[in-house]
Amino acid sequence: MPEIGCISPLHVITHSPLHSTSLLPAKSNISSPAREMEKLAKAMSKLLESESNQTPTITPETREQLRYVAKDGKCRVNLCHISERGRFLSDIFTSFVDLQYRWFLFVFMMCYIVTWFFFAVLYFLNAFFRGDLEKENPLTTPEENLIDHAPCYLGVDDFISALLFSVETQRTIGYVSMVSPSTVSPSCHEGVVLVMTQCIVGSMIDALMVGCMFVKISRPKKQAETLLFSRTCVIANRDDQLCLMFRLGDLRESHMVDAKVRAKLIKSQQTAEGEFLALEQTEINLGYETGSDRLFLVEPQVIRHNIDCDSPLWELDPEQLRRQQFEIIVILEGIVEATGMMCQAKTSYIETEIEWGARFEPCMTLEKGSFRVDLRRFHTTYKVPLPNCSASQAHQLMALADCKVQNHRTSQNWESWAEGMTEEDKDKQPSHGGFTIANIQEERASEGNESEEGTEKSTP
Repeated sequence: MPEIGCISPLHVITHSPLHSTSLLPAKSNISSPAREMEKLAKAMSKLLESESNQTPTITPETREQLRYVAKDGKCRVNLCHISERGRFLSDIFTSFVDLQYRWFLFVFMMCYIVTWFFFAVLYFLNAFFRGDLEKENPLTTPEENLIDHAPCYLGVDDFISALLFSVETQRTIGYVSMVSPSTVSPSCHEGVVLVMTQCIVGSMIDALMVGCMFVKISRPKKQAETLLFSRTCVIANRDDQLCLMFRLGDLRESHMVDAKVRAKLIKSQQTAEGEFLALEQTEINLGYETGSDRLFLVEPQVIRHNIDCDSPLWELDPEQLRRQQFEIIVILEGIVEATGMMCQAKTSYIETEIEWGARFEPCMTLEKGSFRVDLRRFHTTYKVPLPNCSASQAHQLMALADCKVQNHRTSQNWESWAEGMTEEDKDKQPSHGGFTIANIQEERASEGNESEEGTEKSTP
């Protein structure tokens, strides 16, 4: 036994430089298919958690901030790290219209101010190099002095006067004043070219700015403010079908033309391969095949989505509805009758804004020969009885009930058929009831007597 604190020979051998490498076989960096499948299964088991573990634990305020689309229709998506910003210059008109109003007005003013100062500098330099600024031009200049030396820009003797001349030229103000006339001499060819160039540039700027201002003011984003969406969605039965319903309306008397509505479900999803999709978009059918998504939006209408086997809400019950995290985006599109421009309005509903077992209160009545819409009831709902089960479970229960009814009918038909057969047997029995054993004995006795009489006649 080696003493405590002594180094054993085995320890020396295993820690020598010659045995510094491991005695075990080295593992290959190339994994086998079985090992890869095992890693994939572990990764999927980590990502595929149960629904109970996916229960949202965030506060309602935080959940409200995590909306994909706000209630007023603004998309809460920020693009960052854009490397190719030069693409925005390829469509400068749209980029300019998309600016906020404060930046839009700033660019609007700077376009004019920059051109005014730019051409004022050109006029000032032209007059400076021609020597017009060094000579005094009295107000009552004799005609002979004007002929000897005609300045290029009459009345331009400093930069301020050059700036005023630039503004008057571009805005075509044309102040006629005997105190300080500002004109261009016919003998100054470069001055004529500068004035023509500034007029052309000014016309182009006027056309661009007026067009952008008109499009900015008449954009359909503000027109969507008069389109109403209900604050909540409701789930209830309609025509023996579980439906998701919401209400929308238009406040203007000039209604939308060719109005269409569509909806999408935004939810995190994981594929069978383990890929995590943060914002997977699923289409919610609002009657595209039947034409129910095309609206004549004169009065508030309730739009419904039938929760069938193709619906993403097919397997959601009230308990799962509260635990899931998803968002329903509703998009209304149409042409504004007054302007002829396409208008789009959006809103969203999260899981806490869906009422199970409720309907919208009617808001339209007939009064004095006309229909009246009470918008105070637009968002009002009332409770209705509805089982706390998903559409899939309700369908299974109905199928089971149908099977029981079918079996009961089949058994009733079988019993009625059996009773009919017994009655037929009873009806057939009297036809054979007169032929009894006594009759058989009498027939045999008569046959025996007849045979005896025949034998007596045959004997001599």
